[in-house]
Amino acid sequence: MVAAGQPAEYLESLLETLACPLDNSVPLSAVRNAAGEAVALRSRDAEYPVVHNVPCLIPGLGEGAGGDLPLWQAHQSKMWREYQEGDEGIFTYDGNEMGRHVGKIIARAGGGLYLDVGCGARPWPVYMAASSESVQWIGIDPFLGDAARRFPFVQGIGEYLPFRRELFDGALYASTIYHQLDPPRSLRRVHSILKPTGKLFVWYTASRSLRKYLIWRGLRALGFARMYDEVFLCEACSDFATCKDPSEYLAIAHRV
Repeated sequence: MVAAGQPAEYLESLLETLACPLDNSVPLSAVRNAAGEAVALRSRDAEYPVVHNVPCLIPGLGEGAGGDLPLWQAHQSKMWREYQEGDEGIFTYDGNEMGRHVGKIIARAGGGLYLDVGCGARPWPVYMAASSESVQWIGIDPFLGDAARRFPFVQGIGEYLPFRRELFDGALYASTIYHQLDPPRSLRRVHSILKPTGKLFVWYTASRSLRKYLIWRGLRALGFARMYDEVFLCEACSDFATCKDPSEYLAIAHRV
């Protein structure tokens, strides 16, 4: 597999947004070659490579997220094999109707600069296309990928988001929050990079085998219209009482 790069202008636009993945209060400085090209990014105690204009900001942590770095790497390798074998469900494919609804909801939220945490390897996810008139996207993912993305991209992981504080108007976890080994750590970091008025969107698929879900489905079948959870909205319908396929949800939260 040949890793795809990105245009130099994407990299230059990212330089003002990036920070040390270990401590995002520390900005990164560009190390340039004789031609003026950024070839590495330097923090106080480490230097990170730039590969084909892509900043590679996965920290070299022996213990990783909670001491599970080997497990995390094995999980990512499995997902990449499934993607290469043609499983479009691994990353949001172009015809995904749920993804299109998510993009439209984000566009109605006010727009601005958004971070896609776990953007995958597709050039232009369907939710980005649906929201592109009002939203400017930056994507981050551990996969470099094999296709040229149509948005500025950083190689990194959710637990160590390498961006400056109070930078983004919004952030999205598009079916990725449960792929991380330490979601609370990632959520704490994403909280720090959102502006005080920023919004967080978490799109995920609920397990139909959970006891809470089964109880809710039973109550609903008996005619008791109740919300599954106060913060979760079915992104295709106006409310839970009318939702015909209540297994995919979009959580919308404001920074507090």
